[in-house]
Amino acid sequence: MKNLFKILILISMGLFLNSCYYDAFPEDLDPVDPEEEVSYQNDIMPLWVQCVGCHNGNEPPDLRDEFSYISLLNGYVIPNNADASILYKSLLGTDGVSLMPPGSQWPDSKTDLVKAWIEQGAKDN
Repeated sequence: MKNLFKILILISMGLFLNSCYYDAFPEDLDPVDPEEEVSYQNDIMPLWVQCVGCHNGNEPPDLRDEFSYISLLNGYVIPNNADASILYKSLLGTDGVSLMPPGSQWPDSKTDLVKAWIEQGAKDN
């Protein structure tokens, strides 16, 4: 009986010590500074790389480099109002707007960057 108790304690300790071994660290440790100007060309356009597979002119909005800015301002982005912008709602999957990309929400660092860009006037800079 004592041996069984010792074995159970050893197993419990082993499980406890290894329980966090496979936990992932969060990707986005650096929050977006809302005072720092966000550049569409340098900060936002690179985010569309994973989206262009679907949003390539066949599925609106067209997120190919040469068309993305105009396409987004054609009803998907309301400058200075991220909460009313379809683009921002789609990144969060709120207000009945489908989550984009489908099945996996972006990390907060990316959605905060898009929000900051919209709140700063959605400039083509």
